[in-house]
Amino acid sequence: MRRGRKYRKPPVIEALCELYFAGSEWDDTVPGRFFESVKNDFPVKRQREVQEAQITFAEGHAAAGVKRLAPWIQFLSEKGDRMVQLARDLLVVNQLKPYPSFEDWEPSIRRSLGIYRELARPKGVARLGVRYINRVVIPGARIQLEKYFTVYPQLPKGLGDEHGAFMVRFEIPPAQCGHSVVVTFASTAAEKGEGQVFLLDIYDTCQRASPLALEDVPEVVRKAHENVEAAFEGSIAGPLRELFEPEEKK
Repeated sequence: MRRGRKYRKPPVIEALCELYFAGSEWDDTVPGRFFESVKNDFPVKRQREVQEAQITFAEGHAAAGVKRLAPWIQFLSEKGDRMVQLARDLLVVNQLKPYPSFEDWEPSIRRSLGIYRELARPKGVARLGVRYINRVVIPGARIQLEKYFTVYPQLPKGLGDEHGAFMVRFEIPPAQCGHSVVVTFASTAAEKGEGQVFLLDIYDTCQRASPLALEDVPEVVRKAHENVEAAFEGSIAGPLRELFEPEEKK
């Protein structure tokens, strides 16, 4: 997505913005009060159980276990296309299919941040992430990846030209201070009649030495989105753009 480029058929199946806070004044009433503020747009409420794997070492042996963490509370739109997830020191705002545009989604991030800030009074944001997961469907039983993508697996000459399932993962030097962009490109299972299907997962994170001021978060989210756009556009070729049907600029 060259800056400002939009598509009639974007491949995004999920976009999310995650905010990890520092020093929230959290108590058990926060999720309920948060829900009261968003229930007109997110009337469906549910709970997500969260577990963490743990390994402990003692007297020459190791023991593995699972620790149950405090659950995340999820609030979903009636159509199920948008979601807000909440936990201590954590806010995640998700946009699912159909993806409209960043300009349409971004106000939900701002509003959710404002509500969390009012209720939990965090000191700042310790880490911020913007992630886009794209599911790319290309018709045909066999395709040349280099026709549609600029990044793809390349085999040594002695192994031939064909390959099966794959995953390529790399980090892009950050365009802005404190940002890191990781791109994961992989094959994935296709549904009946779909042809070839790939996942292009682009994840920008921003973490600085001291917590980010809350008033600076919207601008940092915008920069993270620009990094994701640049990585997306840099990873695809013209024929694939045509499948997404670019909108003409007015």
